[in-house]
Amino acid sequence: MKLEEITNRYEHPIIGVIGATSPLPDYDSDDAYRLGYELRGLVERRGSLFTGGVPGVGIDVYRGIVDYCSEKGVEDKFFVLFPNTESEPPQEYFKLAERTKNGALRVERVGADMEERRSYVAAVADLLVVVNGSDGTIDEALKGLYLGKPVISLQTSGGAAEVISRLKKGEIEIPLDVNRELIKPFESISEIVNYLSNDVLHNSEGESRKCQA
Repeated sequence: MKLEEITNRYEHPIIGVIGATSPLPDYDSDDAYRLGYELRGLVERRGSLFTGGVPGVGIDVYRGIVDYCSEKGVEDKFFVLFPNTESEPPQEYFKLAERTKNGALRVERVGADMEERRSYVAAVADLLVVVNGSDGTIDEALKGLYLGKPVISLQTSGGAAEVISRLKKGEIEIPLDVNRELIKPFESISEIVNYLSNDVLHNSEGESRKCQA
């Protein structure tokens, strides 16, 4: 499937949440759950959400999204970005999706395997949110920066999120020319939500009104 077909199918901004399949120390599943819940509330006005369709952080985020949808009786405005293989995302995703108004999980397939799919994450997203994570998450975040996408980091969640935050501070050097100003490190879910609400979604609505004028 062409990337344009995916990005045209969903409301912008498209927010991708990336993180570890097997979270590293400092990860709190309750934080990921709350992030999913709060993000779904934010995109009620405008936007869409996705993860890579893997266990760990992705499932915890989707649990929060689904609980919001179950309480409000709304669709999830969510999809998973999964490789074009015979395998499927974990069944928990499908079971959770049954509790939403749309009733089914949306699966968008790109890439021949997980490694190739990783290359498409940043291209699909308008911005990325990093929660914990390991080498694969760092790779996805750096690809996002290389493409000029904002990368929001919950630095207290450890792993890749902490590494990306240290990159912002100049504590880590990499052989890649990226704009470190695009890295937005935050200490809490509340700070991330406030930033997205006041800066990203507000600006997106303004651009939408300009286009309609």
